[in-house]
Amino acid sequence: MAPIPEPNSWKGRLAAALREGRAACGLTRSRVADRVGTSVATIQRAESGHDLPTLQMAHAIAVVCRLDGERIESLWRKASQRGRKQHLTRARSLPQIVSTAELGLALRRVWEMNGCPSAREMERRAKTRIREFGPLSRSTAWRIRERDQPVMSRKQLFAYLVACEVPEARFRLWAETWHRVRQAENRRDTPGDARQWALQAAEAEQRLREAGLVPEERFRGSRVPWTVRCRRRTCRQISRIRYADFIAGAGGCRVCAGHAT
Repeated sequence: MAPIPEPNSWKGRLAAALREGRAACGLTRSRVADRVGTSVATIQRAESGHDLPTLQMAHAIAVVCRLDGERIESLWRKASQRGRKQHLTRARSLPQIVSTAELGLALRRVWEMNGCPSAREMERRAKTRIREFGPLSRSTAWRIRERDQPVMSRKQLFAYLVACEVPEARFRLWAETWHRVRQAENRRDTPGDARQWALQAAEAEQRLREAGLVPEERFRGSRVPWTVRCRRRTCRQISRIRYADFIAGAGGCRVCAGHAT
């Protein structure tokens, strides 16, 4: 086992605690990986002292190795704050999520908790399970994490979770959340909900037109990215907005606003 590069740093202390806990239980990295539901390489990186594991992964290893979860979380938080303060997207817990927008925030947060890996790295990680879940291109990974695209299938969800090194033991809860969101979206097709949704969409489109914008696609929710076109003859440019940001004061054409500054 290679020595920890900076054993006195918070990251080094976390790595040492994970190593010692596994050794005390008499488990190999392969056994820990099987019980956590991840790869041996992920366990190796967590114990290396070079890379900081996600908080979820550190917790999962702590449970398997019977470590003090509070101590492990404390070490992780101190290690994650070294050099810069970490700002995580605010998101609801999985059982509370009922909309595509809320699920998008949760997927963004899990990416941040994994250390914000690049889209290229996410694509590489997803390839390790490509036979089970299919491909996750770097462009798709980028759009999902930036909330420009919802997850389209259960397998795509799992590929994204693999790319963010989420323990496989949590895949079922994520899948249940995704199915619940899909069912909630489908319920809009009922007569009462459909009428209310149509009124909201009509109001959103009217407010856009009053601000000099024309929607290029149907309204899908206040937090879902919306493609619009500027009505000004000197512009006519297409941009993406979120209606929630628009009504909060960030209205008008972004392209024209950029030229004005």
